[in-house]
Amino acid sequence: MLLVEQFVIIALLTMMSNVESLVAFPPKRRCAQGVFGKGKSASERSRRDILHTFMSTLILWPTVKKSCVAYEPDPDPVKESLYLISRVQEATVQQERFVRKASDQSTLKNKMKLTLLLIEKNYKLVDQLTYCSRFIPSDSLVIATEAGNEATEELQSAIDYVRSDLNSGPLGDDQKEFITNALVNTREKLFIYLDFMPQEKLEGARKRIEDENKLNIEEFDGDEDAGVYNPVILPWKNR
Repeated sequence: MLLVEQFVIIALLTMMSNVESLVAFPPKRRCAQGVFGKGKSASERSRRDILHTFMSTLILWPTVKKSCVAYEPDPDPVKESLYLISRVQEATVQQERFVRKASDQSTLKNKMKLTLLLIEKNYKLVDQLTYCSRFIPSDSLVIATEAGNEATEELQSAIDYVRSDLNSGPLGDDQKEFITNALVNTREKLFIYLDFMPQEKLEGARKRIEDENKLNIEEFDGDEDAGVYNPVILPWKNR
């Protein structure tokens, strides 16, 4: 789930480099107390202000984590899982952009280690695929399960490569190709898996992502901090 931890990672990345895009901020956030002010909802403060607050108060993180509730899941658990799977697909496109523009191994490693950690921790792809498998017709279960397993393996291969095989020096074309292929394969295998999901629920989950991203574009449009949120074209829009 898109929890408060994301803001810490985003803040760290922002201080390290000019972050283009991580994940979309959900439009609803609530904080009971802590650095945001007791009793104030996130709707009373912009996501931009929350980010700035975190950048200046990271030392308070243990307190903030206990006192803030930052995410409201979809009441339909199937749509919630489909939403998170679709967010993984979006994230693979964002990570590809990092790779495409990178020229140095250590810089890319520092950036992607954090963002891949965010994807792995918050979206819990294996959990979502396991849950959604309950709703796949029995005659399609083998094909869908195979696609889901391959998607998770490809994502893990990207994570492992970034953690273990990127060191220092110029980023080679073969390194870019390996990471990019793993990200693309993750996304494409998930498309195969999602073909077996209830399409109305899938469309609803994707619409939620599109609406959230639109809200963020409107918030950051024309602002000097817009570089923090620079969305990609959602992958299902190109199919």
